[in-house]
Amino acid sequence: MPHALGLSLLHLIMGGYLIGQPPIDSVRLLPPPPAPGSSQEAFDRTTAAAARAGVDGPAWKSAIREVSIPNADFMQTLSCAVGVQVSADKTPAVQKLFSSVTADFVGPMERAKSTWKRPRPFTVDGGPACDPRVAAGQGEKLGYAYPSGHAGLGWLLALVLSDAAPGRADAIRAWGAEVGQHRVDCRVHWASDVAAGRMLGLAVYERVASTPAYQADIKAAAAAEIAKAPPLSCP
Repeated sequence: MPHALGLSLLHLIMGGYLIGQPPIDSVRLLPPPPAPGSSQEAFDRTTAAAARAGVDGPAWKSAIREVSIPNADFMQTLSCAVGVQVSADKTPAVQKLFSSVTADFVGPMERAKSTWKRPRPFTVDGGPACDPRVAAGQGEKLGYAYPSGHAGLGWLLALVLSDAAPGRADAIRAWGAEVGQHRVDCRVHWASDVAAGRMLGLAVYERVASTPAYQADIKAAAAAEIAKAPPLSCP
């Protein structure tokens, strides 16, 4: 089943920091999706209904900007959180961090999705979703819902960037949390998908952050790169 992150092939084939280590067992790490009739499922349904009522509203329109990682709008909202322009040409050391931690994240995420095969909100109630593939009748290309890859990777990147730019940590983590919330607003994820994605992102971060290679990339390259970059003014 295809994933919905919109990641380039480079992210999928480039080695991460955890090569040679035992893989993160996401199926054991994460709880299963909420059981039918549970209070957690009821909360998921309530938040999904609220998101449906908000279609075409401000949150929906913000969610559209982050449909694909790493499209230009996604990178711009991230750059505003960091306070400098983040891109492959302007911050190559940061881009290397992104590519490496993404490689470490995608495998465990895909294993969990293929294990639980949870449908997405728009497939359950037949309502709209902000991803253009849904409007085009290609919603199946988004793959399964649990855990949310966007939410997990957004939180993972926020934790990594907080290491590289600790003075901007509050804004960066607020951005990371918002990435997940927008997936609920977009009606492509349940609230519990987002919570599980963040849990997986944290688990990957904790493993990655203990590796010497990550520490070297943060201290020797990424932090210095951000510190030297001209400040970015955002509205």
